[in-house]
Amino acid sequence: MLGPENRSRCMEKMRCLPAFPRPKALGPNRHEKVTSAVLVALCQERGTHEVSLLYTRRSRHLRSHSFQISFPGGKRDEHDASDIDCALRETEEEIGLPRHRIDVWGEASKLHLPRTSAIVPVVGVVRDFSFSELRLNMEEVEEAFSVPLNSLMMPKSTRHTQFRSGYSGPVFAVDHYRIWGITGYLTHLFLHSLLPPRLLPDCLKTNIKYIRPFKMPPKASHPHHRQTATDPSMRS
Repeated sequence: MLGPENRSRCMEKMRCLPAFPRPKALGPNRHEKVTSAVLVALCQERGTHEVSLLYTRRSRHLRSHSFQISFPGGKRDEHDASDIDCALRETEEEIGLPRHRIDVWGEASKLHLPRTSAIVPVVGVVRDFSFSELRLNMEEVEEAFSVPLNSLMMPKSTRHTQFRSGYSGPVFAVDHYRIWGITGYLTHLFLHSLLPPRLLPDCLKTNIKYIRPFKMPPKASHPHHRQTATDPSMRS
């Protein structure tokens, strides 16, 4: 899974990620002018050699998206030499994983998503990984955890959700974790790039299509709230 041949094939696909189909209901906004980079870290667990993906849960102290699951990373600033540099810096700031521990495979094509910053996924491998080496910044990260690839590939873990704007997205439900939204979408794209066709399970082959938003019928006015000529309070 982590050999040079699979690495080359994976990154070739990650550099050709499909454009996100923007729903018409979601027009562009100012957040989309910013670029962020995230680290998609393949962790080879110490002792078991099991390969997992590393996630974080955002801190409760953050003003936006608090408690949501994400990949380590953040907005690129003027001091970052590249998107890779941004992802490694943010990872070290958030969870204390030093950049020299990460074998960087490369960066994917930039994803332009509605209502948020453009995102550049950076793929890397952390061998002989142990959570004991992490030092969490509790102002930014509530917890860090890993999910084995085998768990993400199980039919019972793969689901989807529909947003109000009408598009549907993949969801991965493993134990008490619910990986959805942008992180679920990136996980889905990455697994399609990493796994050889013979290992891609049927539960990940489903194409999740845009669905026309469901519109509720207008609520009828409550009869006691109507103001009519027969209402004594309306008489002169």
